[in-house]
Amino acid sequence: MFIGDAGENATDRGRPLLFATLAAVLLAAGCASPVRFPAAPLATETTEAGLVESYDTDGDGRPDYFTTEDATGRVVRIAYDTTGDGKPDEFVDLDAMPLSACRHVIFVLDGVGYDTVEAFRRAGRLRLFYPPNRIISTFPNMTDLALADVFGTVRPEAYEVVHYDHRKGRLVGGNADYLSLRNGAWARRMAYRTNSLVDPLAYLWPDAIFNSELGHFLRVFDRQDRMELPSYIVSIAGLGTRQGAAGQRKVLELMDRLVHQLVWRTRGRVKVTMLSDHGHTLVRAERVGFRPFLAEKGWRIVERLERPRDVVAIEYGFVTYAAFATRDRAGLAADLAGHPAVDLVTYDGGEAVVVEKPGAKATIERCGRRYRYRATEGDPLELGPIVEKMKADGVLDADLFADDAEWFKRTVLHRYPDPLQRLWRAFHGVVEQPADVVASLKENYFAGSKWRIPWIPFVASTHGDLARASSTAFIMSTAGPLLEPDAAARTTDDPAILERLRGRAWPLAPVGGPR
Repeated sequence: MFIGDAGENATDRGRPLLFATLAAVLLAAGCASPVRFPAAPLATETTEAGLVESYDTDGDGRPDYFTTEDATGRVVRIAYDTTGDGKPDEFVDLDAMPLSACRHVIFVLDGVGYDTVEAFRRAGRLRLFYPPNRIISTFPNMTDLALADVFGTVRPEAYEVVHYDHRKGRLVGGNADYLSLRNGAWARRMAYRTNSLVDPLAYLWPDAIFNSELGHFLRVFDRQDRMELPSYIVSIAGLGTRQGAAGQRKVLELMDRLVHQLVWRTRGRVKVTMLSDHGHTLVRAERVGFRPFLAEKGWRIVERLERPRDVVAIEYGFVTYAAFATRDRAGLAADLAGHPAVDLVTYDGGEAVVVEKPGAKATIERCGRRYRYRATEGDPLELGPIVEKMKADGVLDADLFADDAEWFKRTVLHRYPDPLQRLWRAFHGVVEQPADVVASLKENYFAGSKWRIPWIPFVASTHGDLARASSTAFIMSTAGPLLEPDAAARTTDDPAILERLRGRAWPLAPVGGPR
């Protein structure tokens, strides 16, 4: 989210004029939706073949396109009226069209969670797709981190472009790094990703930019210069952030119609896979600033660490986690745990990752592919009942370690999904330069740069924390089922899932970045 910098300067304050000029152009191009497929069928009829819906795609008041759902509610056949009598006479069996014979569009829906997608599908939409599966995102659940997993790129430098560089001994990064996609090598895998200059506008005027982006995507699709089109539409993040659940339903409504439009136009010779990077809280939040609180606790707020009680508050995007640099991790975590906006605090304690809440503390240890959770006071991750059941089932060894897959299976629907692997990886592998201390915030608070608040007067929803809503993404496809029903996976599993679906190697080769 392009809303902050490591510091103020005249260039940053002068950018609104540039963005306003860009907005005028984009708004003019984006007011009318490029999605032409009808929002509703002319008629619905139950037949021996299944539920048939008829559509008027040319606006003459007569049906000319038909879809048929099977007993599971999935659209398996389409048909066209080629004679003008309002009856189908050309049929296409969608399941008979192999992915190898079709173009494959892979849409990344930023921040759209599994529960939102599943509720929309249960309401009768997204019926071209097989059922979605849960995907558990990274912690912090951030786009660059998750999509580095999905597209198999080098790991990002940090959670966000603004971060503390211990090698340089100072706070680094800012808007120029964001615009150059320095933290997002995955963008070079995209057949469509708008220019990053548009990103801030997507949070200011998300509806208009969304329509504009859909139009730009269709132009890329119409070039027919590649069979596979991974595509990222940034305004989906803007709609979720500014409009919450209503904005995400709007996204799914138009994306559903767009997929129908692609299938209709190509006579079924397209397959579409949708996935997301993370979920969203879908709760309106207010910004919390930690500097006054920490100053009252005796910390010195700095941009370079020099003394034991120095702390760097790393502020950039509006997200439900907060990152800090310090030389006294345990001391800072103990103080942050008492802040009313903080749900829990975590840091790398050397041989173990430490997790704290007021009156509760635990450690996470790793040995190969096995993890151990030891609550030394209270139970900050609320895993006590799960641990007891694991003991009863005999899946914990004598040292109380259990296999990573066992932990995942038993915690995927927990308040904090897959917490041991995600918290461990936050400090060991998800980025090159992790923060020293990370606070996962309560869902109605966010941290970030205060200098961009006038740009976004309120945040209807955001993401980043360890809890389930913002941690649970999804994946689904029209090409076939991706996992067993109700099965779940991680963002690190997405490459294997997509490789099985495609029948050939993943990840994709770079295609040149934003276009």
